[in-house]
Amino acid sequence: MGSKQQAWAFLCCSLVAVLLVTTTTSCKGAGGLDEQEASLFVDSSKSRQIPQTLFGIFFEEINHAGSGGLWAELVSNRGVVSCFTKNTVALRMEVLCDNCPPGGVGIYNPGFWGMNIEEGKTYNLVMYIRSSDSVDLTASLTCSKPSGVLQNLASASTQDINVSNWTRVELQLLAQGTCRTARLELTTSKRGVLWLDQVSLMPSDTYKVHCIFILFDYLQAKRSKKKLYYHEL
Repeated sequence: MGSKQQAWAFLCCSLVAVLLVTTTTSCKGAGGLDEQEASLFVDSSKSRQIPQTLFGIFFEEINHAGSGGLWAELVSNRGVVSCFTKNTVALRMEVLCDNCPPGGVGIYNPGFWGMNIEEGKTYNLVMYIRSSDSVDLTASLTCSKPSGVLQNLASASTQDINVSNWTRVELQLLAQGTCRTARLELTTSKRGVLWLDQVSLMPSDTYKVHCIFILFDYLQAKRSKKKLYYHEL
């Protein structure tokens, strides 16, 4: 067994041993060769008191543990900016059709590997809109079925609102079905140009809703001191 394999095998044993007060472990290399034994003894009578000034939790944003994980935000890139020169600050959407197809035209956001939408739950949509004309905009949560049919899970609309300056618009979407890979669609059938920025979609049962963006079940688990496991994709 090479030196790198030996180092890794010993590290495994050491990590397991730390969890025990006194332990003796052994590691066996591939094919049963070069068996090594390691002993680790921990004297629990020697300890240091944690200072009262030390408080809080440690959190590191790795592999979407926050955005797309514990953070309740369902929209990925809610600033809706892109690499295109026309969308470096906000999203400019120009509708050119006078007789748009049924359902209108627009944009969609799949979130982080799809949005987990649950039947019966309410989702709060907040976005900023600006346009020189009045705006009719429909927000929908849709789910693509294996058959290719796009199922509408929830929808809400703005009706002829004046957004000549940046205007905060809020809508509530009540899910009529469950889909683990849903997406948010913003569509219109009205010709013109509109700007979108800071589009946010969150479940209504998050902790303090749009004040602190932590999933409600995570906070409840901390309060009850229960273990909570998240699968990281």
